Amino acid sequence: MAQKILGGQTDFSYGEVDIALKRNDSHPARKAGLRQMANARVLNTGGAQNRSGRRALFPSGTVSRIEKFTISAGNNFKIGFAPGNAYIISESSVTVASFGALPWASQADINSIRWVTLGLSIYVCFGHAMRPQVITWDGVSTWSIADYTELVLGTQKRTPFYRISPKGIGLLPGARTGSGASLFASAPVFKAGHVGTRMRFINRQMLITAVADNQHATVTIEESLPGHQNLTTAAAADPRPIISEGDIVVGSSSGSTGIVTGVSATTIDVQLISTHETIQTFAGGDQRVVAFQTGEAVVGPAGSILIGNATAIGDPTAPVTFWDEEVINGLQGYPASCFVDQFRLGFCNFATLPGGIAWSAINSPTDLYVDVTGDNAIFEVVPANAQVQDVVPGAESSEFVFCDSKIYYIPITASSPLAPGSVSFQELSSDGAAFVQPRRCQEIILYANAGANSLMGIVATGAFNRPFNTKELSQFHQHLFDGVTAIAAPTADAQFNERYFYVLDANNGLVVGKYEAGDLLSNAPKIGWGPWNGVGTVNWVAAWNGEVHFTSSYFGLGICERLDDTLYLDCSLPVNAAPAAFDRPPGKGPLWFIPSQSVSLMDQGTRMMGTYQIDANGFIIPQGNGGEDLNAATLVAGQPWTMTMEPFAPEAPPGQDARQRMKRRRISQFAASVVNSTGFIMARLFSGPLRPNGPALGTLMNQRRVPAWNQDDDATKPPPLREELQKWSPLGASYDPRVAIVKDTPGPLTVTELGVEASI
Repeated sequence: MAQKILGGQTDFSYGEVDIALKRNDSHPARKAGLRQMANARVLNTGGAQNRSGRRALFPSGTVSRIEKFTISAGNNFKIGFAPGNAYIISESSVTVASFGALPWASQADINSIRWVTLGLSIYVCFGHAMRPQVITWDGVSTWSIADYTELVLGTQKRTPFYRISPKGIGLLPGARTGSGASLFASAPVFKAGHVGTRMRFINRQMLITAVADNQHATVTIEESLPGHQNLTTAAAADPRPIISEGDIVVGSSSGSTGIVTGVSATTIDVQLISTHETIQTFAGGDQRVVAFQTGEAVVGPAGSILIGNATAIGDPTAPVTFWDEEVINGLQGYPASCFVDQFRLGFCNFATLPGGIAWSAINSPTDLYVDVTGDNAIFEVVPANAQVQDVVPGAESSEFVFCDSKIYYIPITASSPLAPGSVSFQELSSDGAAFVQPRRCQEIILYANAGANSLMGIVATGAFNRPFNTKELSQFHQHLFDGVTAIAAPTADAQFNERYFYVLDANNGLVVGKYEAGDLLSNAPKIGWGPWNGVGTVNWVAAWNGEVHFTSSYFGLGICERLDDTLYLDCSLPVNAAPAAFDRPPGKGPLWFIPSQSVSLMDQGTRMMGTYQIDANGFIIPQGNGGEDLNAATLVAGQPWTMTMEPFAPEAPPGQDARQRMKRRRISQFAASVVNSTGFIMARLFSGPLRPNGPALGTLMNQRRVPAWNQDDDATKPPPLREELQKWSPLGASYDPRVAIVKDTPGPLTVTELGVEASI
């Protein structure tokens, strides 16, 4: 009698795992994983059931990315992006605003858009060529769009400045005030694109109005420039042993600072940096001190020397390297990413300053000018040569900076708030991230690795020295991820208690993973990943609270859908009670939007009616089946999918030589324990050897169908939800025998155990 082994699996919590685990019998992912788990979702119990359907909300046309948002208490809208356009859509699926002539064209372009809300405005970034756009609601009914424009106070533009041009180049303005002043650069700097942009000379702004060549420009002095002083040393002392050209010097009593532009045997030429005003008492009374003063000491890096005479302030006389440039403009490019945290609007992903991050002043999103007080704007650059792609507010008030080659976190505490001068970058990972928008879910932030072929997470460890850590969340599921484009993570329970991550993958469609929050802190998080596929193509997935929305395409038409656990079809539409967004044109049928296609019909919740054809006008073509009522109020039309659960065949244990693992094996019995069953197939799948013109691996070879209705059941009513154990003896033998449960008809099915009896 042939020896047999029996394997029973009740825990499917690892989902569909890498096939390379099939011989690793003792691995936890092998024990609680499946070779295939398509269109099923793992439950908290460890069992699995047919996945949820999707309710059709409205036709989206060419709109291929839709996300829901709250702009103020009780006011929820959706924002949609189509090639060249953006739309605002109400809760009742009515387009209330549309904006055209926008620069995105392809789906890849649309995927890269970043947007955030602050107050009653939506800030939209796309690429480096588009100035950020601001879509604003008046709080009643009117939406408008405008370029993001930094605040101007007087003549000062409240925008970030940074030295982008090479170091060592000096600038020399021809005047301290007025328009038409010349500006000379000691080496090539200027381009035609500089016209209309600003530079700062010694922290004072100049507007470039003309460019003659790469070293000569004309400017309007927007803020009066500090001037130049000649300082004569007391008693003709030689300053050269103490003071050198390029030194920063400070007045011992006035507090004024300057850059040394020249030194001789008895004089020091100084370009003022600041004219620190103080009140001092002199023989003639109190006076305001606005520059270096006769009688005070000039203090430099190597020492100090007394001033015998300080001449009046004049125009700058020599180029100095203390200058910087406007970061955000048509020449330098615009930020491609934005974020909001602690009432500050932030920008990052700059073209010519890849590591830069700008935070606005608190509750002043157009004020990006860096100042010294805590409420003012901030501008910092990450320490490594990396492209900042996204900044995400995280757990425990920290912010996380996702770069192409690094990941940092910025500690934010009560003692070290987010304020100018307080930002520090702590390296979290030397592996970067893909340009896929990270998503926060409870105490974890999800992101795609730099290759976009793995899902990662940042979790709080609770440790003092390393409060956060990165974890790979798809370690045993690499075959499911290749080209991640979007991540969604609901932040509230909705129709079921389980929590899931939803990942859109360019090559494998939608991949869904079930997780438990506490388990994410472990060294080996257990996540039940599996693909969800069907007739439609999902272009975007997004979450809002407990809702999950899909922007999908069916037969070339865009449809906005919402996950609905009460439905068993995608693009589900109540045929005779369709929402207003699907109102039919005159003379057309209820499915006018997909003429000459086919649908699956369900009635009374779980009664499947089969596949029906649609005529050219959108009417369902009757088939005359028993119980068919195409006018029923409960009739639902949609698109089906196939659920598959394939366990690994139990491996023969070690022991006395019986050629185990080295000969053809046969599955003598396959059993499935199910609840809420409306029928399924027990199948044997082809597992080789491959031959020319032969079947492909995984082809269904023979099967036993467990029907939805038994002989005495009324097929005009929903099938009974059965709780039973079904067994079957498949035919055939193989070195790698394969069997599976296949749910190829719409309706509920929960699998609690799969048992396989196989020869060794």
